[in-house]
Amino acid sequence: MSDSPRPSSQPDFWDVRYERERHLFGAEPNAFVQEEVHRLPTGSEVVELGAGEGRTMAWLAQKHGHHVTAVDFSETALATAREWADAPALSFEIVQADVRTWQPDRQWDAAVVTFLQLLPDERQRLYDSLKNIVRPGGWIFAEWFRPTHLTGTYDRMGPSRADRMVPVEEVRRAFADERRASVKAVDAKLREGPHLNGEAAVVRATVRAGAS
Repeated sequence: MSDSPRPSSQPDFWDVRYERERHLFGAEPNAFVQEEVHRLPTGSEVVELGAGEGRTMAWLAQKHGHHVTAVDFSETALATAREWADAPALSFEIVQADVRTWQPDRQWDAAVVTFLQLLPDERQRLYDSLKNIVRPGGWIFAEWFRPTHLTGTYDRMGPSRADRMVPVEEVRRAFADERRASVKAVDAKLREGPHLNGEAAVVRATVRAGAS
């Protein structure tokens, strides 16, 4: 577990939030992943780090027939994910783990990260993990708030401090050696449940894994 004194770095904090409000970030899939899913062949193996209640993975399994894995450290969030995973004919695995220390012994065809709040010294390990867990030629789809969100004319949502937001140049450096990487600053209208709803400054990365 993280040594960070911040409550939001601990699973107990998120367990309480998910207990108070089911579908904390909505029940629909992440919009950015919906835009990028066309890149994945039918039956791809997809993992999401910080999956919460598994809404995006459930959609990928239900609508596209992908074999999905949802990873999160909140047992309460994963209880909802398990309800989706129990649906007949879905290939849906649940892993309770802290993505900051998780070391899987396998790879996937694609990895997803959306709005995962990590501190700067934790994010480099996340970037390395994303590259390690995706097979060569596979895809990484990632979305975060960028620091401009706190200073621009955007709706108030997401992290309250810039160190939980991710600069565009940091993401570009992290994936500079990958075969193909599109990293963009986007002003987006989010509709990710009641707490991520409105105008936002985000960074979106679509990365083809594998050294050039």
